[in-house]
Amino acid sequence: MRIPGLGCLKGCLFTIVILFVAGWLIWELSPLQEWIGTGKGYWDQLTDWFSTVTGWIEKVGGSGSGTN
Repeated sequence: MRIPGLGCLKGCLFTIVILFVAGWLIWELSPLQEWIGTGKGYWDQLTDWFSTVTGWIEKVGGSGSGTN
């Protein structure tokens, strides 16, 4: 059975998986961890960066709404 549009979706999902695996390999097999100096694992560092970025976005987005 052929589902229209599945080729593009499958390609996009596969690309995202490949990027995460490549990022993990670079993190583990290169001195990048030591250069940054956190000592955290790959997923711990990603979640830390994600929470930092979302906090920054909330701070920027919320700064203009409280002026009235």
